[in-house]
Amino acid sequence: MSYLVLARKWRPQGFDDLIGQEPLIHILKNSIDQGKVAHAYLFSGPRGVGKTSTARILAKALNCKDGPTSTPCGSCIFCTSITDGSSFDVMEIDGASNNSVNDIRDLRERVKYVPSGGRYKVYIIDESHMLSDAAFNALLKTLEEPPPHVIFVLATTAPKKIPTTVLSRCQHLPFRRIPSQKIKERLKKISDAEGIIISGQAIEMIARAADGSLRDSLTILDQISSFSSDIKESDVKDLLGIADFGLLSQISIALIEGNREEILKIIGELVERGTDIKSFTKELVKFFRDLLVASVMKKPEEVLDVSKEETEAIKDIISRTSEDQLTLILSEIMKTETDVRIASSPRLALEMSLLKASFLSEMKPLKEIMENLESYGEMKHLDTKKKQIEPDQIWEQAIKKIDAPLASKLSRAKFTLAGDTLTIIFNGTDSLFVDSIEKNMEAIKQIFSEELGTNVTLKIETVKENKIMKKDLKEKVLEEPIIKEALELFDGRIVDVTPKTEDNT
Repeated sequence: MSYLVLARKWRPQGFDDLIGQEPLIHILKNSIDQGKVAHAYLFSGPRGVGKTSTARILAKALNCKDGPTSTPCGSCIFCTSITDGSSFDVMEIDGASNNSVNDIRDLRERVKYVPSGGRYKVYIIDESHMLSDAAFNALLKTLEEPPPHVIFVLATTAPKKIPTTVLSRCQHLPFRRIPSQKIKERLKKISDAEGIIISGQAIEMIARAADGSLRDSLTILDQISSFSSDIKESDVKDLLGIADFGLLSQISIALIEGNREEILKIIGELVERGTDIKSFTKELVKFFRDLLVASVMKKPEEVLDVSKEETEAIKDIISRTSEDQLTLILSEIMKTETDVRIASSPRLALEMSLLKASFLSEMKPLKEIMENLESYGEMKHLDTKKKQIEPDQIWEQAIKKIDAPLASKLSRAKFTLAGDTLTIIFNGTDSLFVDSIEKNMEAIKQIFSEELGTNVTLKIETVKENKIMKKDLKEKVLEEPIIKEALELFDGRIVDVTPKTEDNT
């Protein structure tokens, strides 16, 4: 007997065997139990998540000798013929190879005939987005008003390519990627049943590589079980070319800290090991995505598919950087993945792209640069006024001693301190507080005098608020050398500049 691959051997045979699609299965089971089955369905979602398997189970549920039922027996002649693909009432059509208008016209003629033995004829059109426009147009009328004994199921990985006229005639059920935890549980169950010895770390790595596709995970398990009778994490890495977590951590730290020598050294080590550069770049993108998630989430271990040790390593890495820097680096290495994929020399493309991204370690956020510029201007101004030492500290300490309502108004003001003269300055709409300040001049004067250790003279001034034109501010920013360097390096442009105010400090 010929060998049956795991993906086919363990294909779901009933609704309860399907994993990761519980909401959709609930809809289908209720529809069958209540006799409200739609005449046409569109199953969309990534590869290997159960679209075609669900379509076959639906056909069993409708044609089972005990049906229509949401729990088909799987043993009657109707169920077994659908399972082995010999049923005359269930037609599976490949949309990629039967995409012409003539193929659909032939289908339209065939749907007129009643089922040969079951209750319904079920047409499963796989990769339906591959049908031509003419074929879709030919299908429309039949899809909208098929004979009562006909059910259509269109399956696709690209729902956006399905015409809206077709979508409007179908009940759309979007399948989602299967959670990694559920894939690991199913892999463990199948491995035990098949007598495959495999470590927990190896199962985790296979589930991660499958990227939400149960079929892909079983294909990988099938392949590796032929490679080794006792599957370890290293076997999965060697066969799939998956990057080592330690190397990913090292090169990430080198990128964050701008250690270009270390970046080149690690890439050289990857080439020496025979690591697939394209696969490594894809893994690096995923790794930085995990770093960014971990920096944003309070409990990253709840959303990241990593071990406890790896979680601790990730926390150590993000302590060396910021969300801003991680976002910029992730954006750059996503471009790197594209460059590496199409490059004639993947190694060179990776080296150049990562070296370019490493310069982000020397860049500062625009807001920080503007704050530094403003601080520099204030320092020059205060120097010309011969500012006394620590006036800000004196101001803050004095305000703390003043009653809350009055202190709140004073906190809106600016001030200058020249010798024994303290000038309180209100800008724009804040000038309405002047009356309150003048009524309490003596109390304010006494508190500041105590803080300075001398008799203070108080003055109050109001000035009109100067509006900074965004055009002028943008030109000022563009004159900064570090801004010019960043724009040239990353081929960027400044979209908008927001003046710094008291509210966004």
